Amino acid sequence: SDVYKRQPVIVMAMPTPCSSASQCPPSTVPFPTGVVGCFQCQDAISATKEATSWLLANMPPFDHPNTATLFDGGIVSPTVNLSLTARQIFPWAASVPRSIWESGVLPYSCVNEARTDWRQLMWNALLPTLSNLGSNASLSEAALLVNQRAWSLLGNNGSIRFRSEQTPLVYDPMSTIAFGYASCTGISLTYIAALRTVGIPARLVGTPAWHGDVNAGNHNWVEVWIGADEGEGEWAFIEGAPAGSPEDFKTPKGKWFCNPGHMDGKTQVFGTEWKRGGSISYPMAWDLNNTQIPGVDRTADYVKMCAPTNHWI
Repeated sequence: SDVYKRQPVIVMAMPTPCSSASQCPPSTVPFPTGVVGCFQCQDAISATKEATSWLLANMPPFDHPNTATLFDGGIVSPTVNLSLTARQIFPWAASVPRSIWESGVLPYSCVNEARTDWRQLMWNALLPTLSNLGSNASLSEAALLVNQRAWSLLGNNGSIRFRSEQTPLVYDPMSTIAFGYASCTGISLTYIAALRTVGIPARLVGTPAWHGDVNAGNHNWVEVWIGADEGEGEWAFIEGAPAGSPEDFKTPKGKWFCNPGHMDGKTQVFGTEWKRGGSISYPMAWDLNNTQIPGVDRTADYVKMCAPTNHWI
């Protein structure tokens, strides 16, 4: 007799639940799935725990002695809460992939600046202005509006202004706001803080030594993640308005330092990172022996962007 042969059972994969960001319930946080227009609605409690754990696992070693201060009733709680709330409120923030959001929005610092609760202060100051942007506003449009308005909204006695050679005396966002001025590092860190407050990924970038010579000076500016289809690419560079007005993402050669005379290959350029595990550190010109801030090497990118053969302006 014929032997009965069982036919293979074909199991159909269940599609990943797909919603638009606006369809996510209030008790959830939208994260893009990788499919255009498709978002995962993560439970807010789960998202909070996950984000807090990620910060703890990747924070700089010099913060470890202050873990209780930071995490037990300190700045981490409002930091995580507002980082997630921005994704719920602003469409441009909801569009940011999780990995970019973790390093570019979630962290409470960039380098070794003072750890303070700037996010709650900036949220209250910026929310009315950013809420007026339309639902179709892009990351770059929101970032430019922040650069246009934040300095007067945050200034105590008029707009925050540029004053040279202030780092490391005045360079964290709260000191910059309190004094009303800072040099390039402080202006950049304050702009980054304002961008992160409203869900826009940003990081500090700069060179510790023009032409590889510390005696030739240094400079810091800002990179903003504006998505793959805009401007200079996913990470576009800009300066906080007090340090380099007028500013946009369309004219890289409009920046005084974006030319072969500065980006000559000897000038090394680095961006900050938060996730640990890489082999590159971000060199802080005011604390060169401190190698505890992860970094990304951006030298080749700036040589290319600022070359005379790059006609995109």
